[in-house]
Amino acid sequence: MNNIREYISSLVLIMRNNFAWSFITTFILGVVLGWIVLGWWLFPVRWTDAHPGTLHPDFRNQWVQMTADSFVLTTDIDTASDRLSWLGEQSDEYLEFARSYVDGPQQLRIAQLSAALASVENTVNKDTESVEAYADSKSLSESENSLILSVLGGIFVVVCMGGIGFFVVKNVMNRNLERNDSNIVIERVNGIASDENSIDQIDHINLEESNSFGNEEPLSRYMTTFLLGDDLYDDSFGIDDANGDFLGECGMGISDVIGVGEPKKVCAFEVWLFDKNDVRTVTKVLMSEDAFGDDSKRALLAPKGEPVRVESGGSMVLETACLIVNARIVDMQYGSGALPEKSFFSQMTLEITAWKKD
Repeated sequence: MNNIREYISSLVLIMRNNFAWSFITTFILGVVLGWIVLGWWLFPVRWTDAHPGTLHPDFRNQWVQMTADSFVLTTDIDTASDRLSWLGEQSDEYLEFARSYVDGPQQLRIAQLSAALASVENTVNKDTESVEAYADSKSLSESENSLILSVLGGIFVVVCMGGIGFFVVKNVMNRNLERNDSNIVIERVNGIASDENSIDQIDHINLEESNSFGNEEPLSRYMTTFLLGDDLYDDSFGIDDANGDFLGECGMGISDVIGVGEPKKVCAFEVWLFDKNDVRTVTKVLMSEDAFGDDSKRALLAPKGEPVRVESGGSMVLETACLIVNARIVDMQYGSGALPEKSFFSQMTLEITAWKKD
């Protein structure tokens, strides 16, 4: 006991005579009492009413994904915008990070939400600019004299009339060109069809026309192949412009099967096109001859997209606000077995060509 007292007395004497030791000892005691005793034991920090912006990045990604899933089902852009605003000022960055964090259908749904938000934001900006322009013109009209107003009014009328005239002339010329092109194609087809042995030539012309969009080179061309046994087949491709900017996506996946057991007997495929400037996704359903002839099966698949009977060498066009895609069946083979004839596919090869609309 005396030793302890002597130790404490020596420590106090050292602290009195040495300022550095006094400061260090006081600091350590303050940390122990303030941080551990008060901060962790007596008055620990408890989070309440936290907003989604304070979540871990993985949970923020889940929040964005849930918002995108809800938007695709309800198409309620106001509710989706409010939910993303809870992430704070960096909500746009979180949205793009979440889109790069996932792939496949999840990335597609987030991209659809991003495109819809951008469309709404552009509309709001245009309305704001219109209001500001109106306010500026009103202020100018109050400050300028009648001569300046007359000159500006005359210039405005001339510009508007010139713009309207240019727009009308351009539309008339485009319609005439489209009508002439259509007549040329019809004449070529009719001329060949007059020969009973010219069916192959007509098919060649149709394929040539379907694989060109005006005189423009396609943005991209892809080839995808399904083989019997690929039960998880779902192929998708990005569509970028010449500058590498993302425009949309397209692809093909399994839509429906027939029978039971493995491998899956695919009787229908979905061919789809997504445009970032269009909130809808255009889809067509390629059906086997047996499935297409079944009215109940065709009615069941109709909500997914326009039903199309598969024919070797056939093609179809998918069009959105800014993109147009031609999907051509390069090769196809039906499977055989206990199921009905021509009811499921053993092989399907599709060529997808994409253009950007003017």
